[in-house]
Amino acid sequence: MRIVLDEGKCSSIGMCESIAPDVFEVGDDGALVVLAPEQPADRRALMEEAVAACPTGALSLAD
Repeated sequence: MRIVLDEGKCSSIGMCESIAPDVFEVGDDGALVVLAPEQPADRRALMEEAVAACPTGALSLAD
């Protein structure tokens, strides 16, 4: 499973980071970085939660 970030939609609010700080990080420059875009299947529920929490719809999952 891969996390896909649409940088054009992302406002770097950090909701995803609050859910999965080992995967997402708002950098010092204010831009969101996906630290680990490839995630194992057993983390799907957590990644779906992070995607759903994104207020701008900038995150999605690809299999």
